[in-house]
Amino acid sequence: MEILKVEDVFGDLPELQTPRLLLRKFRPEDAADMFEYASDPEVARDVTWEAHTSIEASRGFIGYMLNKYADRQVSEWGLVLKENNKFIGTCGFVYWKPDHARAEIGYALSRKYWGRGLMPEAVAAVLKFGFEVMKLHRLEARCNDTNPGSERVMIKSGMTYEGLLRGSLCEKGIFKNLKMYSILEEEYRK
Repeated sequence: MEILKVEDVFGDLPELQTPRLLLRKFRPEDAADMFEYASDPEVARDVTWEAHTSIEASRGFIGYMLNKYADRQVSEWGLVLKENNKFIGTCGFVYWKPDHARAEIGYALSRKYWGRGLMPEAVAAVLKFGFEVMKLHRLEARCNDTNPGSERVMIKSGMTYEGLLRGSLCEKGIFKNLKMYSILEEEYRK
């Protein structure tokens, strides 16, 4: 098994296309669109980050991502809706263990676009990248047990429920239960 290096795969993160989305690197000019959804308490309710209280918080997160790109680290794509060229969310890799061919994805989406099947579409592109470019054997995703929308994305993406990780994440000062899902390469290929 060839073990890839993170910097070789994430050194120049490519754009990915789906029928309705462009997955691309974050840009400084995305801050206003990001603030629009990241300041929504409903979007921030079941994620590890606090709702953005100023556009500076969104600029700070974008700066963090730009540094990850520059440092050739595991990172996420920004989601741009092709119909209006609006930055509406994120999807990508939270971590990658190349020596174990295992990675985890995470995602967030503007509430204005919930329920339209956009996130499963984005996740499908990220799964393809993971299994074909990163040569993954296993791809994981987790969500709070209070987040049925995120869980539906995992199910629609062909992932299998593996169990409940009780009290495994301290989020905003509260210990949360996480549902663990995964998909293996042979399941993805079917």
